[in-house]
Amino acid sequence: MTLMTIFWTFAAFAFALGAVVGSFLNVVIYRVPAGKSVVTPGSHCPICGHAIRWYDNVPILSWALLLRARCRDCAAPIPARYALVETLTGLLTLALWFKIGWRHFQDIDLFNELAVSTLAVPFGFYFFFICLLVVVTFVDLDHYLIPHEFTFPGMAIGIAAAFALSSEHIMAPGSMGGFWPPVTPSVSIIGLLVGGLTVVVIFVLYYAIRGAEGIGGGDVTLMAVMGAWLGWPSLVFIFFAASFQGVIAAGIGHLMGGRFLKHSAEIIAEHDAAFGGEAEVVAVGEPGEQEEQGELVGGMAVPFGPFIALAGLEYFFLGEFLPAELTMSYIYGIW
Repeated sequence: MTLMTIFWTFAAFAFALGAVVGSFLNVVIYRVPAGKSVVTPGSHCPICGHAIRWYDNVPILSWALLLRARCRDCAAPIPARYALVETLTGLLTLALWFKIGWRHFQDIDLFNELAVSTLAVPFGFYFFFICLLVVVTFVDLDHYLIPHEFTFPGMAIGIAAAFALSSEHIMAPGSMGGFWPPVTPSVSIIGLLVGGLTVVVIFVLYYAIRGAEGIGGGDVTLMAVMGAWLGWPSLVFIFFAASFQGVIAAGIGHLMGGRFLKHSAEIIAEHDAAFGGEAEVVAVGEPGEQEEQGELVGGMAVPFGPFIALAGLEYFFLGEFLPAELTMSYIYGIW
């Protein structure tokens, strides 16, 4: 068996793993914000309540081929979003395998010196990171909310990843040379602190100037997560890339008649009724007044979390190919 045959076999496994885990992420996305267990009851149709048979629970294929996007028992439509989450997680996991494994399979000498930990440790940590961002993205799209149940563990595991990937007891010395981004424990810890603090400052300034909450508390913790996983040099790129892409999305939403946007007052009212807390939004447009409460809130809004997640993934997968002026890659070596 050739090196590339081995590589592509693992690549197929990586996609399948991502799709299977993506199926579970669908459960997490739906149940955690609702305060439900992700273990019990088992997967079932939310319309008729029938349990989903094991052979109807094959990621992607069941939705597209076996069920044709409808419940087998009541024929209720199954949203394409389920297959989208499975496919997206599979593709990101496949991209992660390419990022971590490709160079080791290009040279027989590198392959012969390869330790299992060289691939398994970073793959395991960053697979968690990818899954976390998928969950945060779709929960925020649904509820304009980023639960701390996701971001707090994300911060802790991000710091742990920096220590693990820098440890000669876990990784073979020098085995991660050239891996992007080269996050050390100090860069990770500073990133966590700076990521959260920067967004807090922006929140305070925006509220002081416009009298509206332009960014939510979940975005603070998500930026801290980004700093912990990708290091503080990544934060400038992530914040500006997320803001730029968020504004573009808001503009497209306006051009399409606002069908994909909500007013801040509506979001806050829905969120208070469902969760009893604050929503995570980026306000777009002029502040409006919420008559019943007499408080200033933002205008039309888009969730900011998905754009932070998107920018983080762009930095993680593409940052090493971008100009250093954009990624601030030259700073990593200093710390």
